[in-house]
Amino acid sequence: MTLTFNNAASDDNAWLRAALGGDGTGPDVDVLVRPDAASPELIIPLGSRAAAAATLHRYHDARSIKERAMTLAGESLARIGQLHRAPGTPTKIRSFALVEELAKEFGEPELLAAVTLGPRRRNRKPVLQLFRPDGATIGFAKVGWSVFTRELVANEAHWLQRVAGRLPPGLTAPTVLYNKVHGDRHVVVTSPLHTPITARRSGPLRTALVVGLARALGSERQEVQNLEPVLGWRGHQTAELIDLGVLLERHGATTVEVGLWHGDLTRWNTATTRAGTMLWDWEFAAGNRPVGLDLLHQEFERVRRDPAHDEQDAVEAVMANGPAWLEQLGQPANAVLDLYLCELIVREARLKGEGWDPANLGPLDTVAARTLRSRLL
Repeated sequence: MTLTFNNAASDDNAWLRAALGGDGTGPDVDVLVRPDAASPELIIPLGSRAAAAATLHRYHDARSIKERAMTLAGESLARIGQLHRAPGTPTKIRSFALVEELAKEFGEPELLAAVTLGPRRRNRKPVLQLFRPDGATIGFAKVGWSVFTRELVANEAHWLQRVAGRLPPGLTAPTVLYNKVHGDRHVVVTSPLHTPITARRSGPLRTALVVGLARALGSERQEVQNLEPVLGWRGHQTAELIDLGVLLERHGATTVEVGLWHGDLTRWNTATTRAGTMLWDWEFAAGNRPVGLDLLHQEFERVRRDPAHDEQDAVEAVMANGPAWLEQLGQPANAVLDLYLCELIVREARLKGEGWDPANLGPLDTVAARTLRSRLL
């Protein structure tokens, strides 16, 4: 069986082949496709045992002990050349043109790539883990293929370049190795971070560390009505979603401390060891945001990702726990909480209709908007 990824009957396969620049000129590649060839989410190269094992070596703070054990088992199968017996579809695929382009760029003629797609969602994009045959990871390439995903990839590169060498002790981020527009695709390659199996934390990042991140590029005090995002919302459709007029009437003259916001500070985007915390996925990072937003977002995602809870529970948890954290920072709690709800609403509005648009992502904007309206009454 040869998986061509250009079968018109398969939207996933055609999309991926196009996003990765079409067919290369090299020989077919032996791979294992998970969960199966019809719905690819992870493509593992089988031509090198070391590279196949390295593909599976992914640990972050949110991985459970069971998940780590399963990963170790998969790595072991890969090292002895038996990964093709694991769940998935072993097959051959035509080489990808983008991988061949990156091989020339990095001077690695034997470059291998594992491709992660993840579930079909609005910000879905190919992420390539690039290897030498000995399993050494050269970097991770993200491919922006739509208006929205190109924006995310470019934003991540921008902020990683801004924070390079300026993060507080205890935090490490990837560096940008390659940043280029290929026609209608934007490709960014970042350095790998070593994430050992011991990387794990059970609770949120320390407040001092999160606040240090927010102040890493400096901070200042501004009135809410002059904040960069607020100015951007004026005259835009999101002004109606967040009822900007009422928001400014309530908080416009309130002064807040603003700085850097990672925008997606969650346990699956971090790996913590005794040496510190590695932090990736800066796609939603921004400046001129109230210090403390990352603390609130940590809490939101902690609750929302718990199978026993949903978005409503997560928003309620932020509203209940956020005031004490913000007051400790000297921030006006009500204003910052309302601005955080605005950020949730605006993010969902940005996601809507861009690229993949499945119906099962949940009405996050509705939950946040309803909560904001009730707070501004």
